[in-house]
Amino acid sequence: MERALDKFGDVEGKVLQLMASNSDTSFSFQGIKRSLQLHQEKLSRGLSRLTALGLIGKREDGYLITKKGLRAIGQSCPTPVTVVGESYLPADSDPSVIANALKGRWFSGMRWLGFSSNRNGVDLKWVTDEGDIQVQASFSGSKFEVSLISFPPNEEGRAKEVASRLFVKIINTIYGRKTEAIN
Repeated sequence: MERALDKFGDVEGKVLQLMASNSDTSFSFQGIKRSLQLHQEKLSRGLSRLTALGLIGKREDGYLITKKGLRAIGQSCPTPVTVVGESYLPADSDPSVIANALKGRWFSGMRWLGFSSNRNGVDLKWVTDEGDIQVQASFSGSKFEVSLISFPPNEEGRAKEVASRLFVKIINTIYGRKTEAIN
C-alpha cells in the first residue's frame, strides 16, 4: 500500500490512508485534523486536492472516501477492534435516536471523528485530543458496544481507560435522556 501512496503528497496520503481504514465512515474536518495532527490550512488544501481528483467526496456531515479513492490506494483490510464494553439498550429506546443524540459530541478528552451507518446499525467514532487513540461506539438492534479502533503500541491500558470513560458517558447519556423523558 505504501507504493500506491507515493503518488500523493504527505497530507493527501495520510488522509486517504485514514479514510480507507474506515471506508464507510463520514469523517469530520476536526476529527481528521486531530487524528492526523495536521495544521488546518494544510489539511484544507489536501482535502481540496483530493476532492478535485474525485478521491474523496464532501457531504453535509463530513468527508467520505470514494470508490475511486479506494482503488487509487488499494483496498485495505478491516481494522481489528478490541471490545471494551457492551450493553443492552433499554427496551423502549430507539438506537437511532440515541446515536443522533451522541453524534458530534465531545466527551472528556474525546473529540468527534465521524460516523457510518449500514443496515445493521450505526458506528460513531471519536479520537483523543492527542489524536493517538480512536474509539468506536456501535449501535445494532437492542445492543451497543464500545471498541478500540487504534492506539499506540504499549498504550493498551491507557486506551482501554479512555474507551471505558466513553462507555460510561454513553450510559449516562442514555439513562439521562430516559430520566428527562419521564420527568
